[in-house]
Amino acid sequence: MSSGIELTCESFQPPKKCHRGRTACQVTCVGAGLTRIPENMTSNLTSIVLTNNSLSTIGKNALVSYGRLTTLLMDDDEIAQIEPGAFENQKNLVWLTLLNNKLTELRRGHFTGLESLKMLLVEGNRIEYADLTDFENQTSVGWIGLNRNNICSSCLKLPYMPRLKELYLEMNRIDEISEDLLSGLPGLTGLSLKNNEIRTIRKNAFKNQQNLVELNLAYNAIITLSPHLFLPLEKLRKLILGFNPIENLSIDVLNPLQDLRSLDLQEIEIDNMDKNVFSMLPNLSFVYFKKFHYCTTYAPQVQVCLPRSDGVSSLSDLLGKPLLRAAVWGISCVTCLGNALVLWGRLTARDENRVLSIMIRNLAVSDMLMGFYLLTIAAKDLQYRDVYNVMANDWMSSWGCTIVGALAMISSEVSVLILSFMSVERFVLIASPLKINRPLTARNAYSSMIVIWVVGVIVALIPIIHWRSSTRFYGANGMCFPLHIDNPFLVGWEYSAFVFLGMNFFGLVVIFYVYTGMFASIWRTRHATPLAVGDSEFALRFFLIVLTDAACWVPIIVLKIVAMTKYPVPPDLHAWVVIFILPVNSAVNPLLYTFTTPKFRERLAEGWFGRIRNIVSRRQSDTQISRSSSNKNVILVLSTDHKESIGTQGIRYSTPFNDEGCKKKLDNHSF
Repeated sequence: MSSGIELTCESFQPPKKCHRGRTACQVTCVGAGLTRIPENMTSNLTSIVLTNNSLSTIGKNALVSYGRLTTLLMDDDEIAQIEPGAFENQKNLVWLTLLNNKLTELRRGHFTGLESLKMLLVEGNRIEYADLTDFENQTSVGWIGLNRNNICSSCLKLPYMPRLKELYLEMNRIDEISEDLLSGLPGLTGLSLKNNEIRTIRKNAFKNQQNLVELNLAYNAIITLSPHLFLPLEKLRKLILGFNPIENLSIDVLNPLQDLRSLDLQEIEIDNMDKNVFSMLPNLSFVYFKKFHYCTTYAPQVQVCLPRSDGVSSLSDLLGKPLLRAAVWGISCVTCLGNALVLWGRLTARDENRVLSIMIRNLAVSDMLMGFYLLTIAAKDLQYRDVYNVMANDWMSSWGCTIVGALAMISSEVSVLILSFMSVERFVLIASPLKINRPLTARNAYSSMIVIWVVGVIVALIPIIHWRSSTRFYGANGMCFPLHIDNPFLVGWEYSAFVFLGMNFFGLVVIFYVYTGMFASIWRTRHATPLAVGDSEFALRFFLIVLTDAACWVPIIVLKIVAMTKYPVPPDLHAWVVIFILPVNSAVNPLLYTFTTPKFRERLAEGWFGRIRNIVSRRQSDTQISRSSSNKNVILVLSTDHKESIGTQGIRYSTPFNDEGCKKKLDNHSF
């Protein structure tokens, strides 16, 4: 009989712009411009594919001739209406898709007769009302997809369908899961309600879903979950709750899910849970959190936890990348060594401007604190290498992390305040020297530095005292510095914004303004004369001072503002900011304020470098003397030989070198 059917299918001619499919009893019409379903094809067809046509309506008798159909695909056909009884004789139909059409409702009678249907996909339409009671008590239907429609909770009728396995209702307007909505679907293994408007889930909403394996409730408006909501879901293995504004998520809600393998809690705050709380779910292998530190705090035993990094740390290391490790060691050593040399130079100098030395010594001390901070982070990275996921929470919640972060904060703020103070003091002296009767004294300089240090310490201690019940202001990540870029609204975000967008931005503006004013004032007084080399160097130093301040704080301020606007900031930027940008001033200040000054270069030339040059010069002179002596001896020998050869004429030749000339030359080249 089957061979007869095949022969019959081969005997008919498909409509214009249509063609046979993989077998003779399949017809495909893509973009054929059809306005109705062709009626003159063979009744033995098993598959009809009508795509990108203009059918508008599926009439009651449109498919009456094709009772052997098992597959009917009518996608992108502008279908707006299904007449009742349109599928009444399709008792063999297994697959029915009506994707991307213009249907607005599914009423009772639309699917009458589909006794063998296994899959129904009516996605991407405009359906506002869906009544599927035509499938009541039907045991064949296993998959229904109604994604991308406008179905609301009260407009969805789901009858008793004991064998329905998969139900997809994504991107609709469902705002509530009532106790009756899913009660007739005991066989469900997969349910997706992603991208709806769900605010309420009744406590017995899943009372008959004992076989549910996967549940997707992401991208809704769920705020609270009943403590016993998931109690019936003993077989659930995958739960997706991410991107909901859930408040105070309790582990008691998840505790019944002992077979859970994958859990998605992205963009959900769970800061109030206990440490290692997810160890109560013994089979949990995959978990997706909003923040990296949730992985290290709540689920260190989970095999795969995302995000894998906060841009700085990984699950195994405090500093997750070799480049970061090398940079921390390098920058910290340069910062400490450079500022130590500044302190040595300024403390041993006796002819320096005393007021300026006081300020620069204090600046060096504050910058050295940044070096100590980076050294501590580098040491902790070594200590926690390969075991950071176990130790991360202990480190971030420790007072050690808080103290280190406070040191970095003190260093940062004291440096900004000292640089601002130095800028203003120089501006007053240079821009308007005649208006100041008494320049700043050493005593006033000491007093000013004390005030600045007190302010810096207070700024760093306020969050420790105010949020004394939590170490999260400094311990938001393994670097212990409260920039709050990766998580802009963490505890104390207002204070962080005040410090970095208020104090530091104001300091940057002051520095930029006064150095611009100083440069303009000096330029006006010298514009009539040619620019000397010293003037060019002076202008370059002014430019570099402003540039390094801007390079340090402008990126931080911009990133802070961007993060607070909730624009996604790449996690890796946080590491670059803390390790490469924040210490810029601390590492470069010695170069700008000490090493490049003429007096320091003079002292350097007179000190170690001068001694080295003297030694080298002395050796060169000794070598020259020995060479001269050798030349003298050679000439004398030649002269003697010449005398002997020409007889006794008594001619004496003067030597080109003598002891007196050598002595003068050594004196002239001494340093």
